[in-house]
Amino acid sequence: MDLRSIDIKEWQNTVVSEDLLGGSLVAEGPASYNARYKDNAIVTMTFQFALTIWDLSEELQEKKKFAVSNQLFRSGTAVGALVREAQNGESLKDFIHKMKISLKEADETEYWLLLCAARNVSSAKNCLDSLLPIIRVLNKIISTSNANLIRK
Repeated sequence: MDLRSIDIKEWQNTVVSEDLLGGSLVAEGPASYNARYKDNAIVTMTFQFALTIWDLSEELQEKKKFAVSNQLFRSGTAVGALVREAQNGESLKDFIHKMKISLKEADETEYWLLLCAARNVSSAKNCLDSLLPIIRVLNKIISTSNANLIRK
């Protein structure tokens, strides 16, 4: 099954419905999307972004740009992996820390995408367009979480 063809919301609703009915969470598709992540915009945004990065990395591999492809793949997919990991933070401080690391990975990814765009890799621009809203959301999450931490 090609993960890029999955309607994430539809798949999540199916998994959540099955879980609520006492059914199995085993299904084809992204691993363990459950009720906890169902309406989490940043988790969904970064997952979709990782799929876009995967495509661009494959394009770069075909052009024999292995070093850039590997760097871009690692940093680009780390953004979502760290966001996902942050959801299970042991404390608000831990959550903020993981989100900050995700933001650093997003910044590194932006560097590699700008480099690709400068070398006229056409799909790099689309990835940049997808990354900028993610960076804005991450910044907002971090600043709001820091404000909440100070209030405690």
